[in-house]
Amino acid sequence: MPTPTLVEPVSGQVNHEDLPWALWMEGLEVKMLRCNLSTGEYTLMTRYFGGEIDLPRHKHFGPVHAWTIQGTWGYLEYDWVATTGSYVYEPAGSVHTLRAHATDEDCIVIYTMSGGILMLGPDDELWMYEDAASALERYELALEQQGLEMPAGILE
Repeated sequence: MPTPTLVEPVSGQVNHEDLPWALWMEGLEVKMLRCNLSTGEYTLMTRYFGGEIDLPRHKHFGPVHAWTIQGTWGYLEYDWVATTGSYVYEPAGSVHTLRAHATDEDCIVIYTMSGGILMLGPDDELWMYEDAASALERYELALEQQGLEMPAGILE
């Protein structure tokens, strides 16, 4: 019987300070830290600023891991608030409305997401769909609109 060949996964490192912020909407900037199109997993560093920011109600098709680096945020549907140092896990199928509290300081959160997200309108109708591929494209377009180039350091 032949000996199987083991392929060692490639580890990577990126310094967030080497990546530019891209304005995604008023009060929200992101940095794409990692995007794996084959697995559908991606990691965003988000910065909410300029007051209280609500994202549209949305549904996740895969799990989400969130680490709060600075500030506070939560979901309108729950009674907890994530604070600096908090880790939040959202299972696949979660539906909620994110509110970031960026009043005294910016709120910075790192999210690792798998699968897509349905962004919902006021009557829970489909407003937008996002996944790893569309998030990467959105990041690149936002940087382009700001006159910035897509960085080479995004991990796969």
